[in-house]
Amino acid sequence: MSSSNFQNLFKPFQVNKVIYKNRIVSAPMTFSLSALDPQVAEKSYRKVESRAKGGAAAVIVGETDINFTDADRLPFPNVDFTVCEGKSFDAFAEYANRIHKYGAVAICELSHAGSEKIPFKGQKNPIGPVAFTTSKGIRVEAMTQDDMDRVANEFAIAAKFMQKAGFDGILIHGGHGFLFTQFLSPRLNTRIDMYGGTLANRAKFPLAILKKIREITGKGFIIDVRLSAAEGVSGGGTVEETGKFCHMMEGIVDSVHISTGLYTDPIVTHQFSSMFVEHGCNAADSAIIKQYTSLPVGVVGGINSPEMAEKIIAEGKADYVILGRQMIADPEFVNKAASGREHEIRRCVRCFNCFPGSPEEGYTDIPYDGVTLSKKVGVCAINPETDTEVMFSEIGKPEKSRKVLIIGGGPAGMQAAITACNRGHKVTLVDEHTALGGVLNFTDIDVDKEDLRAFKNLLAAEVQKRNIEVIYGKKANGELIKQQRPEALILAIGATQSMPPIKGLNTAAQALEIFNQKEIKEKQIIMIGGGLVGCEAGLHLAKSGHKVTIIEMLEKVAKDSFGMYREALVHEMDKYEISTLTGHHCMEITSNSVRCADELGNEKTLAADRIFYALGMKSNKTDELKSAAGNIPVFEIGDCIHPGKVDAALKTAYLAAMNIM
Repeated sequence: MSSSNFQNLFKPFQVNKVIYKNRIVSAPMTFSLSALDPQVAEKSYRKVESRAKGGAAAVIVGETDINFTDADRLPFPNVDFTVCEGKSFDAFAEYANRIHKYGAVAICELSHAGSEKIPFKGQKNPIGPVAFTTSKGIRVEAMTQDDMDRVANEFAIAAKFMQKAGFDGILIHGGHGFLFTQFLSPRLNTRIDMYGGTLANRAKFPLAILKKIREITGKGFIIDVRLSAAEGVSGGGTVEETGKFCHMMEGIVDSVHISTGLYTDPIVTHQFSSMFVEHGCNAADSAIIKQYTSLPVGVVGGINSPEMAEKIIAEGKADYVILGRQMIADPEFVNKAASGREHEIRRCVRCFNCFPGSPEEGYTDIPYDGVTLSKKVGVCAINPETDTEVMFSEIGKPEKSRKVLIIGGGPAGMQAAITACNRGHKVTLVDEHTALGGVLNFTDIDVDKEDLRAFKNLLAAEVQKRNIEVIYGKKANGELIKQQRPEALILAIGATQSMPPIKGLNTAAQALEIFNQKEIKEKQIIMIGGGLVGCEAGLHLAKSGHKVTIIEMLEKVAKDSFGMYREALVHEMDKYEISTLTGHHCMEITSNSVRCADELGNEKTLAADRIFYALGMKSNKTDELKSAAGNIPVFEIGDCIHPGKVDAALKTAYLAAMNIM
């Protein structure tokens, strides 16, 4: 297969006077201002460069605040956009250079958070269309005409700065509850003057901003606008109004990006789509908007395959597609699709490892600090290169080809085998089972893990197509290691479920056993343990028609999960009416009941037809295997270091294989 299989996807098109070589645009990601900090500048450049190198028609550098008094949302170094020279200017010019190096169009996103802003120390109150106090107790001031004139001018000055820095255009972040949305929204804009009321009035200020940008940058500079098709909440903006606004922008801007939802409620409004939401979730809305406007329409939202992208364009639902997290999972997405290697694409699993959630919105998985944000945001669970300081291609070749023995064929073992083979080593992979996959084989059954299953199968296929010897059905021991005589040993022997001393626990079944049974006939299920494994297994049962209760000793369930993924998981659990009993520890289990107590000793007994448990994992011991290895390098990877998730498994595997020299 080749690009001929995706004829619409690889058909060039024109935006303003610029020809896009295909219909795939890399969404605004990477905080642009991170390039101003030497600790993270090069990593930020490499992120955008990898997407251009990977074949994207255009690469958008993310979220550039137009001022640092009332526009900025996150703590980054400030820029004076009136000064088109010096370190700040050169930093942005470098973004454009890295993107242009591979023939991609360079776009920079400009934003103003409006009432979404949380003031930093010493800053004034945020501004918006109307005055009010937020749920966080922050006072928002209503914008005056002077404020509007100033902000419009600041947008234009920032756009001119980007034009001089070498960008081909800018993208206005007009969606997700930012300043544009606030004025366009009938829910948020309740002004009674010329800027409120009808859509025509609510659109006046956003249009004034766009006209000012066009006036200063001229006709040949691309101006795109990102919009939420709908706010996704009662009384908010609708897809029909968004379509009408797109029509109003004709003759001023060059194309529109269609997203959806609000930053303040990203899961419920689908501003970020989770694995529980259909792929291409905004395509139906972009199709409606195309009926209102002659502008080229792009769509973003859960698109992780060239097949889906082709279908969206072929059916006229959008003129081009915009890929966000997918470009982190596999920056080579476009090149692979164009060369008939679409089966090699690492398809985003929408786990939110790359962006657990913005700290100012209450997600505490990453600190509220610009440098740390830049290091952590964009780290992908299934692409270990996103969490390393150097790129694979920049590391020198090993001193010689080594004989590498890898024990364990789960995700860590498979990734280690792939990377070691790519480095020129002679690899033998041993697994005690009859198929590769390890703990991820549960995805063959789990109703929500289609993408993770595809990734597991991709790893297995990548192993099998390489010159890697795979030995199945062999439990490794010291004798095997001595027989193989490796020059390096990688241990990926995983972990097993813990069995704490709870009376009657042996009458219950481990949670992962759920995925080994063809049918579970019992209806009333209790899951002891409400961590990630217990919640996901419980959700699978609930979706299969069972009534599920989860007992968890901590104050909330799925505490070991990522911020927005945890929110999506709990939202889905509520949807399927899973009962949760938190703050309770299990005391005794019988064949049909569980006795538990809270921290004060108050006891409860719950009846059940079947009981499962997910009470953590413990690493399998490696002492015997390490001892048998003698003096050769030995690397422990994945869960046998510390039970964790796919991201840690793949990172440790990748680094171990890279360190065999």
